[in-house]
Amino acid sequence: MLPPSIRKALIVLSVTVTLTGCLAKQYVVRPPAPTLLPETPNPLSSPTESSVSFPVQVDLSPFIHAANDDSVIPKKFDHWRNSIKHPKGVEYRYYAERDDFAVAPSGSPQAISTNSGTMLRDWWKGIEPLSSSLSISTALRYKIGAHPLQCGDGTEWPKRATLIGNLIVGMTPSYGVSASVTGVTLNAIDPCKISITDTDVLQEVKNQLTERVQGGLSNAIARVNTLTARSRVEDVWHTLRNPIPLEPDAWLLFNIGTVWRSGFSSGGTDLIDDTIHITAKPVLVFGAEPPPAGEALPQLETEPASTGFHGAADAQLYGTLPKTLANRLASTGFHVVADIPLDYPSLSRSLAKRLQGKRVAVKGDFIQIADAAILGRGGNQVVLRITFEGDATGHLYFVGKPEMNTLAHSVQIGGLRLDLDSEQLLVKSGPDWLARSTIRELVMSEAVLGVSPASDRMRDLVTKALNRELSPTITTNGTVTSVQGIGVFADVNALYVRVMSDGSLNLKVDGKQ
Repeated sequence: MLPPSIRKALIVLSVTVTLTGCLAKQYVVRPPAPTLLPETPNPLSSPTESSVSFPVQVDLSPFIHAANDDSVIPKKFDHWRNSIKHPKGVEYRYYAERDDFAVAPSGSPQAISTNSGTMLRDWWKGIEPLSSSLSISTALRYKIGAHPLQCGDGTEWPKRATLIGNLIVGMTPSYGVSASVTGVTLNAIDPCKISITDTDVLQEVKNQLTERVQGGLSNAIARVNTLTARSRVEDVWHTLRNPIPLEPDAWLLFNIGTVWRSGFSSGGTDLIDDTIHITAKPVLVFGAEPPPAGEALPQLETEPASTGFHGAADAQLYGTLPKTLANRLASTGFHVVADIPLDYPSLSRSLAKRLQGKRVAVKGDFIQIADAAILGRGGNQVVLRITFEGDATGHLYFVGKPEMNTLAHSVQIGGLRLDLDSEQLLVKSGPDWLARSTIRELVMSEAVLGVSPASDRMRDLVTKALNRELSPTITTNGTVTSVQGIGVFADVNALYVRVMSDGSLNLKVDGKQ
């Protein structure tokens, strides 16, 4: 039996070996935080082009009143008592009387004239016109006599016809109204078939009447050429230049540019309608109020609109427009872009909730994740700080670049890897099994950041922007149809998700839409 002193020494040695073995398995891993990188600008793409549209009207009633003035265009054309002698020796006479002129609805048979279309093409020499072809029309009754023939007299009812004046109404680059008469046609509903000595008497009467009427219409149209839409367009332009407040730190900028128009049309009244379109690149910005965007009202575009434009919401496409121009103005919606900031504390809580309690084991050794945080590093990188306990305690830092997954509507951390200091600490003094573990794969699988908070805030802000009063005379009405994350960027202060909102926008001016 061993002496008491030796037995005591062996017990102390055994306890020491046991404690040493236990302590050998307790690793403390505490690398320093990664250094911040220099700030880099947001590399995301520019806003999507849209357009803002609103109606304008021109009152043709002064022109119509002048055209129906008997001193400008006679109501009766009486050559029944005094015959007209044709150069070929034929003598003929006629009598005609008309009703009042009225504007024909766009797309009606009276408004579509082959003669008018030909003159339009000749005038513009192959360029798609931004003016519109309109017509005024009236009923006509007539009779013709050429010895020994006559029609529309005696026991017969008077012959019927339609008198049509063809107009071009457009706008000048300075937003003035410009109108002209392109021709007058007389369509005989009940034709008189009188031909003497190879002379078509009905055609001669048509020529007499249309020449007289065209002269009167050309004098009357001068009343239209004094009108302008400039003040109405300027009101909208200056309103859209200014930032629109949505919240104390959120603003809508329309970023307006060029101005063009659809073309005049008529519903059969003296008021003819046009639609003005203003190119816009709408964005939401955050922070202090930005300065007004855009300069003074530019001249109206007089060339056909670019095929790159997104057509305006509420575009009015008229049957008198060429199909190619109508296609260019087809409605494709209103698009708003914003970089929505997501704060790192909120993202950290979401990440920690997914990772807390997850274990990583290598043979008999393990760690369990106790906490997780996401931090901004700059240079479009983020840092993930993973805190753990178990056979090793402490934390590790992972770095990576946020990437948008548009299909999954989420942000993933691409190229996730250990920070250099964390990696070197594990190699030099950390447990080998931790370096060989699957902790990176676990963190990477869970480091998926939802963009719902950004999408929800975008939807709320845009809905507010599309339904509000911009000024005492201008209000907006619209809907949001979809919200999509299209990009992501990280700086030290926040993770910015670029969100695109698609929808519709109607602009009402003085209560007119």
